[in-house]
Amino acid sequence: MKKIFKILSILVMVFVLFSCANPSSNPEEPTVTEPQGYSITFVAEDPRYDQPLADLLNSLPDYKNLEEGTEVELPTVAYLTYISDDDYEYTLERTESTNYEGKMFYEGDITSVVIGNEDIEIKFRIPGFDQVLN
Repeated sequence: MKKIFKILSILVMVFVLFSCANPSSNPEEPTVTEPQGYSITFVAEDPRYDQPLADLLNSLPDYKNLEEGTEVELPTVAYLTYISDDDYEYTLERTESTNYEGKMFYEGDITSVVIGNEDIEIKFRIPGFDQVLN
């Protein structure tokens, strides 16, 4: 009889330890999730020439996971550097090898946006770079 009580008490202790060790199984405690941020997506008006810049802007963390109400200044100047006849690179900062500077224009003539409760898509163009790249 003592052996049965001993085995039962061990089983009860094991059950209590396992049930206390897993806090996610407690339905009374709400799970905390990270707030979803919003992002800005840049779309080149003329992808033949400006898609590399759109890709660069869309890869920057400055325009991802933004909180609602945040005002974001948009870049207004981009720089073009020739690497070879068929290859070129856009940057947002002038470098020693920069060949051209171009002014960026956004749909609606904006220079900043305030993040609402949804993702934002912004069309842009850089007039003049198409002539340089032809």
